[in-house]
Amino acid sequence: MNFRSIFFLFALAAALPAHSFPHEAFTDGADGVHIHYLEAGPARASRSVLFVPGWRVSAKIWTRQLDFFAAKGFRVVAIDSRSQGGSSLSADGNTPENRAHDIDRVIANLALDHPTLVGWSQGVQDVAAYVDHVGTASVANLVLVDGPVSSGPADVTETAGMVKEVLRGIGLYARAPQAYSTGMMQAIMQSPPAPLTFEVLAAEALKTPVDTGISMLVSDMLTTDRRAALKKFNKPTLVIASRESPLFGAQQAMVRALPNARFVTIDHARHAVFVDAPDGFNRILERFIESPNVDGSKPGPPS
Repeated sequence: MNFRSIFFLFALAAALPAHSFPHEAFTDGADGVHIHYLEAGPARASRSVLFVPGWRVSAKIWTRQLDFFAAKGFRVVAIDSRSQGGSSLSADGNTPENRAHDIDRVIANLALDHPTLVGWSQGVQDVAAYVDHVGTASVANLVLVDGPVSSGPADVTETAGMVKEVLRGIGLYARAPQAYSTGMMQAIMQSPPAPLTFEVLAAEALKTPVDTGISMLVSDMLTTDRRAALKKFNKPTLVIASRESPLFGAQQAMVRALPNARFVTIDHARHAVFVDAPDGFNRILERFIESPNVDGSKPGPPS
């Protein structure tokens, strides 16, 4: 290799965004738990994103987002919620309200500078609980992915069909956790992000003890009405929904209750929209972070 080639390579490297490959570590959550997380991008980035996963799902599910936003110069963190993945197994406190305080500790311990807080599925409940119990002073923006906040006990009558399916699923999960977990992964996405497999994701989900998983799901969906927290969302909020979501209408209603929200749908994607349509999801999220308030007004009812 001649001098000109070496010079060209150095110049090319200098022109690329400074970022690092994801690395993993632990930090303290609330109540003495240890939260496992993946991190990528420059440590001193001016913009950061914190991803919160769904029920029993590993932080590894955010692989394409870690890669994309790190390459754009963001500091990116994805956590394993307590009793999930590599985080501590907790005998109690497996509720969105306790996980909200874990999120608060992660932001403080890692010195994340007003991150965009992204919650998917169960993570939507965690973000709602965070806003309700901690507030929004430490975050820049809020993102809710393919899930409405829970109506708690009211769902037993308001969405009886959904509750029936949840309870039927709990029975299957209790009887055959391995088969249920593999089937769940295959149901929520078309194919896993490389190099992950359905089997790897199911194995990660099985790190949550079955009894804990059941209590988590009941606490997420049926015990607490978190709709009142929506009025406290005083930071720009983005709702991203799969067009195929059985709770699509509930997400539309949630947007109308939020003070300053945008509603975006993604077609041809299952529940894990950021896995099935990573390029579209990442561009939507990036544009929102760059311009969270285009006109400063609340959007009308989504169509």
